[in-house]
Amino acid sequence: MLIDSHTHTGCIDFPVGKNRVSNLPGADLLAAMHNYSIDSALVSSIEGAEYNSEGKLAPPDKQVPQMESFKKLVSFVRDSGVDQRGCARLKALLWVKPYTEKVTATLEQFVKENREYIAGFKMHPSLSRIRLTDKRFIPYLDLAYRLNMPVQVHTENDGFSDIKYVSETARIFSDTDFVIVHMGLGTDNTEAIELINQSDNVYGDTCEVQHANVLQAINECGSEKILFGTDAIVHGIDTYARYLPLIDLIRRNFGREQADNVLFRNCQKLFDL
Repeated sequence: MLIDSHTHTGCIDFPVGKNRVSNLPGADLLAAMHNYSIDSALVSSIEGAEYNSEGKLAPPDKQVPQMESFKKLVSFVRDSGVDQRGCARLKALLWVKPYTEKVTATLEQFVKENREYIAGFKMHPSLSRIRLTDKRFIPYLDLAYRLNMPVQVHTENDGFSDIKYVSETARIFSDTDFVIVHMGLGTDNTEAIELINQSDNVYGDTCEVQHANVLQAINECGSEKILFGTDAIVHGIDTYARYLPLIDLIRRNFGREQADNVLFRNCQKLFDL
């Protein structure tokens, strides 16, 4: 079995992230999962991005309102159906917009009413241009705590998504689980691995992490602390082709139970799939 803890969909009127994506059709994600035998996945929408690839705030008429993005994503997840085991093919991670919007009673009620389709929250400090320690993230973190929902956080050392800000936040919200995706994008992952190893409520994923560093993370942190994640379909419908060698490497270097932990079981447990 394979569960991808880190995928994306959505269409937005400006390029976002280092890969400058703007259109990730849900149909393409489902096709990619089918083509590469991915059983299920967690998905967030790039429509939650507030800043573009040049670090400029998108104008209001280009922004997708938070609730509109949430509703579209949940509808997509609901319509994606179930796999052959009768389990959901997709679960949503709601990408929040703390710079331009806030938590409202309507938002909270929506999350509660659609809990069966929602696995947690996605926070992207780089594309909100504020640190995770910023007070504007707190209402979302409080909501995650109250609803017992994990938080997926983009990490890289850019002054916004640095590992040290996740470390500080995870200490404050010690009853909330955090998954630091990329384990510090573009770094040697040492700082992230140390944090994961020392923190009961911090996990990492394999997305854009060098294979040797993935193995190091599993060895040092334990197979229960690392999740398989790919960023599909940011690199196109064949994004998964980039990860086939890693899947094979994990299976060859670890026992069945350890490999299963990384490739699907940790995601099942953490996000209650």
